[in-house]
Amino acid sequence: MKKQLRHYLISLNGILAIIFGLVTLFFPGITIAALGIYFAISILIGGISLTVGAIRGKNANNNWYLILIEGLVGIIIAIVILARPKLVATVFITIIGIWALITGLYFLTIYLKKMLPPFSNIFVLILSILSLLSGILIVLNPFESTRIVTILIGFYALAYGLYSIINSARIFR
Repeated sequence: MKKQLRHYLISLNGILAIIFGLVTLFFPGITIAALGIYFAISILIGGISLTVGAIRGKNANNNWYLILIEGLVGIIIAIVILARPKLVATVFITIIGIWALITGLYFLTIYLKKMLPPFSNIFVLILSILSLLSGILIVLNPFESTRIVTILIGFYALAYGLYSIINSARIFR
């Protein structure tokens, strides 16, 4: 029962990322502030689910602390965005770029530790590279083309969500 709950919590994070990705791809003209609030709520829920899953699964997973760190970073970023929604209009894309860099480093750590089966490990390397490149592009030039950055974020969120769902059963073996 506990493994199923952890599986569902990690899967919830992936589902929220996919929903976020689809919204950004199909509605790129939506205002950055509204997208920022939706993003904050989705990463808050995802961060809480990752944190709870990591704490509950710490006896079953030697690397539970990596999931805990990802969850706590998500919660902190979400709180910052929700506390200052008007400020989000000017810094939202940069925050996402930083989040993509942190997530890319997280995935790179997983890849380098070779904690997953070969196919999953290659997928993690691809996600790491995409995340790091996306984060660098966004941080270096956040407002050049909001539409392109929004679409890039949508594709990244879809890839991250798929990864989370595919690997949610394997995380707590």
